[in-house]
Amino acid sequence: MKNFCFINTLCLLLLLPGCAFASLIHSDLVPADSLRVAQITDIATREEILQPEEALLLKTIRAAGIDDSDLGSVAFSRIYCCGGITREMSAEYQERRLVYIPKNIKVELGDFVEIKVGREPINGNGGRLNTVTRVVARKSDNTETCWWDPRDDKLWLRVVQCEWMPKEGWVRQGGASPAWYKATR
Repeated sequence: MKNFCFINTLCLLLLLPGCAFASLIHSDLVPADSLRVAQITDIATREEILQPEEALLLKTIRAAGIDDSDLGSVAFSRIYCCGGITREMSAEYQERRLVYIPKNIKVELGDFVEIKVGREPINGNGGRLNTVTRVVARKSDNTETCWWDPRDDKLWLRVVQCEWMPKEGWVRQGGASPAWYKATR
């Protein structure tokens, strides 16, 4: 398996209660159905998701209504950057989210992506997955249209900000879960 870190992390998630795993791929710290931006840190390809050791992940994806023929990839994304006493204790690690990437969207490690925030399963339905809608900034781009704000590498709990967010109606959520997001309803 080419992405050893991703598969090991997913295996550890299998040890969590089902709701803890589900919250990583169905929800976020902003309202359901809103848009937010995150950075891709690990990717599992379609072929990796179909492996027997990924049965829980595949079952979750299928329950959300995605057919095997439409299966893309899944990635870990970070919604906060950087720091922490240890990696495991940092908000960057603890608040990461799983996102579904449709097969028609090409994503690479380090890209900033727009995500439509999902919803956890309720009343027996499969919920909606956090889903990548588009790439908003490629890691390989020479221009910095998205960055970790504030722009101070010494600070923890920095959030993604893109230059176009304020003029496109995105709002900054403050408090213990800061974020830029855009309501879609």
